[in-house]
Amino acid sequence: MELLRFHICRGSTLDSHRLIHFAGQQGLDKQHDLVEVLFLGYFTQGKYIGDREFLVESARKVGIEGAAQFLENPENGLKEVNEELEKYSAGITGVPHFVDASLA
Repeated sequence: MELLRFHICRGSTLDSHRLIHFAGQQGLDKQHDLVEVLFLGYFTQGKYIGDREFLVESARKVGIEGAAQFLENPENGLKEVNEELEKYSAGITGVPHFVDASLA
């Protein structure tokens, strides 16, 4: 039986989220492909999700143009990422997150 090996590195995912937003501007197919490449690298190859070289190389693999230039400015995509975080996080500030139903 073959085992699935996970390699997990900790660190900021902000640049990856910014890049995913940028990829979406070039097409949802490219955005989807980028997320797949990032997940494979992160979960199975031990790639650090905040590593600029890994992010730019992943973008290149799926045909996203201008990724390095986009990531150079830390303000690019920040507003959109924060808006999505606020929209979908429902006040969650960490993982794992537990809700005690008796307190609701």
